[in-house]
Amino acid sequence: MKRIRYQIRPQAEADLDGHAHNIARDNLEAGLRLYNLAEETYQMLGDMPYMGAIYHTNKSELMGMRYMPIKGFPRYLVFYKPIDGGVDIIRVLHARMDKDGWL
Repeated sequence: MKRIRYQIRPQAEADLDGHAHNIARDNLEAGLRLYNLAEETYQMLGDMPYMGAIYHTNKSELMGMRYMPIKGFPRYLVFYKPIDGGVDIIRVLHARMDKDGWL
């Protein structure tokens, strides 16, 4: 059994719900698959918190932020910060979104 090593902020849950809903309008199976692959991505990040890319920004409150695409859905990015024992998942954004504006 895998141990959960991540925490998800409410906004990240809402982000994922919105993306899955949008995808499911055209393809229900793909929308449901996004949830499953997001969970796999969260687990992977929890096990290896520094594997994602560093998010480069001038906003001091975002320093230390990292991101990783959802496995199988490269346009959907998980933004997170490593914490003691895992990761804090802050947002799940589409790659075309203005990240600084949403984070």
